[in-house]
Amino acid sequence: MADNVLPQYMRIAVSIASRIALGEFREEQRLSGRSTLSSEYSVSPETVRKSLRLLADMGIVRVKEGSGTIVISAEKAREYLSNMQAREEQLALKDRIRQLYKEYTSVGRNLVDLATQLIDAQANPLPAEQNLPNYEVVVPEDSDKIGMSIGDLRIWQVTGATVVAVKRGQSVNISPGPYYELQAGDVLVYVGDPGCKAAVEGVLSSGRTEKSLYQIEKQIITAMHAKELSKVADALGVKLGDITDFTATTAGMTNRSYLFTCKGIRYILRIPGEGTANLINRYQEAAVYKTIAGKGLCDDAVYFNPQNGLKVTKFLEGVRNCDPFREEDLVRCMALLRKFHNMKLKVDHSFVLMDNIELYETLRAGPSVYEDYAETKRNVLSLKGYIDAHRPALCLSHIDSVPDNFLFYQEDGKELLQLTDWEYSGMQDPNVDIAMFCIYSFYDRAQVDHLIDLYYPEGCDPMIRILIYCYISVCGLLWSNWCEYKHKLGVEFGDYALWQYRYAKEYFEIVRDELAKLS
Repeated sequence: MADNVLPQYMRIAVSIASRIALGEFREEQRLSGRSTLSSEYSVSPETVRKSLRLLADMGIVRVKEGSGTIVISAEKAREYLSNMQAREEQLALKDRIRQLYKEYTSVGRNLVDLATQLIDAQANPLPAEQNLPNYEVVVPEDSDKIGMSIGDLRIWQVTGATVVAVKRGQSVNISPGPYYELQAGDVLVYVGDPGCKAAVEGVLSSGRTEKSLYQIEKQIITAMHAKELSKVADALGVKLGDITDFTATTAGMTNRSYLFTCKGIRYILRIPGEGTANLINRYQEAAVYKTIAGKGLCDDAVYFNPQNGLKVTKFLEGVRNCDPFREEDLVRCMALLRKFHNMKLKVDHSFVLMDNIELYETLRAGPSVYEDYAETKRNVLSLKGYIDAHRPALCLSHIDSVPDNFLFYQEDGKELLQLTDWEYSGMQDPNVDIAMFCIYSFYDRAQVDHLIDLYYPEGCDPMIRILIYCYISVCGLLWSNWCEYKHKLGVEFGDYALWQYRYAKEYFEIVRDELAKLS
């Protein structure tokens, strides 16, 4: 296992798990104390503590203050090692791919070109005497399907025909596959029942179908149909056929997004993801966008439907997300966040942290995957007293103020910044937004304190700093439950989910220790 890519505490966790899997440490056996293990591994007791906490989260050991660490499952240790090995193999493969790409020279490109020429030279039209009857159809010069792929057109699903080759000029592409894009004059060679000929010709003819509907039909959710597309077109003041070039972008944690073009201008269409109707009130989201309109925080939505959450915004050119480890980005993002908070905007709804912990727990409809969840939840809920006693006045807060939602973009030669995705936004302590940024960025304690100092350049009151620690713990449990609910829907977030649960536990302990120093 390529353990050089892992943090130190994770390498130690792997080592201890290996010893458990091999039987050196048996189930129900008490492990050596932190100080002994720290000497054995030549690390600090704090690093050992983090390692044991990680193993506890995976159900391999049980850690209880005053009782030490007990081995509870060798089987889960083997599962953990298997998962870690797969992860490291993936990282190693990625590194190898990067290296091979660097080594990709003109010689390599020439080899690819020669191989392509050889394949094209050997490709011949399908013999007429073949047993399976085949047919040909030419893509018309005026077809509105030019530039679309075979998969976009769903030829097999719509007509029952299977495209086995495409003739283009003097070459023949055998078995072109779903991503092969059509050009005017292409000759499609297909097999199927004789009755499918008219259907294939109808698919490729001009004016028989709306290109935009074909392109997105396989990707959009049930709620997204022709009527909704027509509303988007009406909002843009165009015809439905003017909406073209739909392309799926990288899916977010809550929604899916699609890029499209309309009369030379590019837009982003947001479609709510799985289970979001149970998580987000779109009428409240619409109220937030109305409240922040014209405030310079983000572009106003071009189209927004509060009934189903469909939203259209203009595409930002040269966009990049905030880098949570780049100082210049952090300074600008915290300045924008503070500017927003100082506006003291108000809406009629709140995002109540403790209530949403209960909501997401209910939605997952079953026990947590974490064996010590009940204890962790009790600890987190016990922070409510401190929070209620020290939080400042509530104002409109973003709630999902993570680095990915701070967008740097180019306009008139300048790099500007805006804050996007306001769907969780509501009345709350603005310090929650700082906590959210930290836990999404996987910050350690020093990085958390540095971000707090950037937001409070005049200096942060120690009691407010502890308050933010409280929010890190509370929000960690909140998003851990959120991830478990999404897991039930078949959506996975990998290490992100585990990190959130660990923040809930670790920062409860940090708050407890800080309060003990003050007493």
